[in-house]
Amino acid sequence: MVSLLASQLFPAWLGILKAATQEERAEKVKEMLAVVEHLEAALAQCSNGKPFFVGDYVGFLDLVVGCNLLWFEALRRLFDVTFLVAGKTPLLANRVERFGATEAAREVVPDVDRAVEFAKKLMASSSSAPVAS
Repeated sequence: MVSLLASQLFPAWLGILKAATQEERAEKVKEMLAVVEHLEAALAQCSNGKPFFVGDYVGFLDLVVGCNLLWFEALRRLFDVTFLVAGKTPLLANRVERFGATEAAREVVPDVDRAVEFAKKLMASSSSAPVAS
């Protein structure tokens, strides 16, 4: 799971942020949607129906995945694109809510507004195409 995040998820969302044109960004969004489908399948395989990877409480892998879920919301705010839909990615959508409600999440996950501001700085430094209005 961690390798999926490192090798596919991170490059996909960074690609969306750093895309130079709207067309390039649209292609990166397609790539991200494919990664989200893989992530959903991996969750189905790993979670064994439990609310978290190690069972009924938040573990290391939950923190790794959960701390990066805020980027889905940041990308939605920036580009008006939704990656997690309950009908298509029910495990991820539920995990976002469940993880976000934990004390561990409140302690370690940055505020989405801060992620959006950081993303805007990344885009400015790479001369990206404008965000959705």
